[in-house]
Amino acid sequence: MPATENQYILELRQVSLTLQGKGILHDISFGLQSGCSYTLLGPNGAGKSTLLKCLNRIHQNWEGEILIGGRSSREYSQREIARHIGFVPQQNSLSTNYRVHEFLLLSRFAQHGAWAGLDQADRAALDFAVERARISEFLDRRINSLSGGEAQKVFIAAALVQQTPILLLDEPTTFLDPRYQNEVNQLLSELSRNEHITMLQVSHDINSASRFSDRLLLMKNGRLIKEGTPDESLNPETMNNLFETEFLFLNHPDGRRIMI
Repeated sequence: MPATENQYILELRQVSLTLQGKGILHDISFGLQSGCSYTLLGPNGAGKSTLLKCLNRIHQNWEGEILIGGRSSREYSQREIARHIGFVPQQNSLSTNYRVHEFLLLSRFAQHGAWAGLDQADRAALDFAVERARISEFLDRRINSLSGGEAQKVFIAAALVQQTPILLLDEPTTFLDPRYQNEVNQLLSELSRNEHITMLQVSHDINSASRFSDRLLLMKNGRLIKEGTPDESLNPETMNNLFETEFLFLNHPDGRRIMI
């Protein structure tokens, strides 16, 4: 059932964005309910990653409204945004030589001043993130020594250290092997289900989106063309129109869903 206005933890109202004279996003409106998992699906160039950058104010010159907890995001400082929204960017855009525990503690900056020492809340947030992401064996290693899957779990833990109610993820399983794709997807599902963190991720993995998402947001040419549950959204007509290619739909062996 669609949420009423006051149920949205994050809401967009007719959001548009123009960069260097080119329209990138056009009149996008939707709302996210607390504790639910959403996936943005669409072809390359649809504006999915750009939309995430508007939500966490990397891009700031959008038109329309973005509301966080019913309040315009333009009224928040950047530090306040970081207290509400965690962001895991595309893995290939990150490179650092920090040790894992150092990198995680840097993510607590939004919670206090630059020169503040660690307090009990910081240590509790660190312990929570390490336990949930299952990365205790990595804490003394340098991030650039980790495998892709290990590093991605660290980046998710860094977002968890912020203790935000909303988590944005830009293609979190891209470049990962099947084992780590499954581990990351399971981790995100657990965080949404057990910790009531609202998830919005960009993905090209249609089958994983079908399995792990509560709702799908389908984008094409900078526009939101459909929103719905996986059962409502994943059909030949919609997918063929979205990606301009034909798909084969099969019943999954578990008997509860389809595969594409």
